[in-house]
Amino acid sequence: MIKHTVIALSTAFIALVAGPAASAGGVSEQFGGGAFGVPWNAPRGAVESHYPGGKWLKDEKGRDNYCVVSTQTLLHLPPPHQTRELCFLLNASSQVSGVMARMDASLPTLLAVVNRSRTTFGDFDAVRRDEGEIISHSTKMLWTRDAPYVVQVASRNDDNGSPVEVSFTVSEESSFAAGAAKVSNAPPPGRR
Repeated sequence: MIKHTVIALSTAFIALVAGPAASAGGVSEQFGGGAFGVPWNAPRGAVESHYPGGKWLKDEKGRDNYCVVSTQTLLHLPPPHQTRELCFLLNASSQVSGVMARMDASLPTLLAVVNRSRTTFGDFDAVRRDEGEIISHSTKMLWTRDAPYVVQVASRNDDNGSPVEVSFTVSEESSFAAGAAKVSNAPPPGRR
């Protein structure tokens, strides 16, 4: 009787721990058709009709972005780590090519999004950081293996290293990862 109970509990534990990873997929599997209910290459009007009440802005490269307040689940994370705002990034043809979800600016949210992204997509394989800074004011971890589909988790930090902005971006343009330094998560040769 005890043996059967131990086997049943062990099986339940393994299913609980391995369950989320088993349902996980690559970036293209999760976002190959679009993100947050809007398909890739949707025109401006489709974004506005799906998410009314937003504002059109320009990003640092002069591209159109449509930003709207929206609380949604991201990567099946619990409510404290939901989106607060979505910004749809448009390409030169005025079609959706990416979506940035802004989250609560907190260390627990940043850790939750990074950890869930790592368990869903594997280890990140590229990074952008403030070069030459003693204290990094921004870090961007990228998953580029499923290019042209790219995911980026970013944080912008204050002088104490606390997050002032946390975001999750998915894009269907591999050029989104331009300028990111490739990283290897393999252990050093002497530690394998």
